[in-house]
Amino acid sequence: MPSQSSPQPFISVCIVTGRRLAMLDAVLACLAAQRGAPSFELLVGSDGDADVRAAVHRRFPAARVCELTRALPGAARNVLVEEARGDLLLFLDDDITFDPDLLARYAALAAERPEVGVFGGPNDTPPSSTRFQFVQGAVLASIVGSGPVRRRYGAHPAGTAGDQAFILCNLAVRRKVMVRFPDDFLCAEENALLSDLRRQEVVMYYAPELAVYHERRPTPRGFAQQMHKYGRGRGLLLRREPGTFRPSYAAPSAFLAYLLVLPLLLLAFGPAAAIPVVAYVAAVFVGAAWIARTLRRPGALPLAAGLLVVLHAGYGAGVVRGLVAPVPPSGPLEGRWSSVPPEAVTGGADDVIDLRDGAPEAPGLRPRGADGSPMTVPE
Repeated sequence: MPSQSSPQPFISVCIVTGRRLAMLDAVLACLAAQRGAPSFELLVGSDGDADVRAAVHRRFPAARVCELTRALPGAARNVLVEEARGDLLLFLDDDITFDPDLLARYAALAAERPEVGVFGGPNDTPPSSTRFQFVQGAVLASIVGSGPVRRRYGAHPAGTAGDQAFILCNLAVRRKVMVRFPDDFLCAEENALLSDLRRQEVVMYYAPELAVYHERRPTPRGFAQQMHKYGRGRGLLLRREPGTFRPSYAAPSAFLAYLLVLPLLLLAFGPAAAIPVVAYVAAVFVGAAWIARTLRRPGALPLAAGLLVVLHAGYGAGVVRGLVAPVPPSGPLEGRWSSVPPEAVTGGADDVIDLRDGAPEAPGLRPRGADGSPMTVPE
């Protein structure tokens, strides 16, 4: 049973973006269209592209934009959190869209469940996606494809959940429990954050109504690269924190290693050595058939089967790379904050939701683990 309701929180919406202005503008349009939303502020970190600042201020004149150079995603998000004043930190990706009541849903859940420190929901395939993208989304949401993390990609019953249920494209964390993201992860830095919070026994709540639409990769190569990045992030976390190991994380890598030595195994043990291959092919076929059935597209079976193999191979190779490859240096951050007063902006003023005045002062980001002083970026 939820605890007694508390006041709705002030929300800090934090977005880190690259050089994809059209997608970013779609996110901003969704924010501007929110109905019944609580007080919120918008903070955006860009990779130095000056056009981002103009795009953000066109819709939200009083938003704060930090232009960063040489910053990996986790480090960039740490900078935004340091500047944020909200009670609830809502992390959104720059390639999502969402319904007009998303912020209202987050605020209502946070007020109803004050004992919860982390909130999140699934990321669904956008309705306007191609056939390839729909099948890709179904593969990600399947048990054969994503196993214990499939809740990230499709609706499941609401309730408290472990860290595997949440993804950074749509994640809210109360400031009072927030810890640092790792500065040197190329991808999947939320895995480290959520692992830290789980060890601290922070309550996490998964709600299917907190769904967003997340752009799927348009090509097989893009999908393979994405899965490789996800695996690399997981491998790096396993290297840093072996206690986060679960057999499901290592299974794709173990199967790749098995395939490499299969010729020797066949020589040593004969056809019996190929039994795992037969079992894998059967699992992929059953998984692909289930995906085709759920999509009501029988012809999607071959594509689903191929994407399942790509997912496993890309993720498995990525985990190995994360375990053994050198970690890229994070280096010092160089950034510049900018904001534009509303009276200096023409157009879009009606869409502005700027409630930073009167917002609570930020108490500072708790360091991740035992080290790290608050990160600051010069104005």
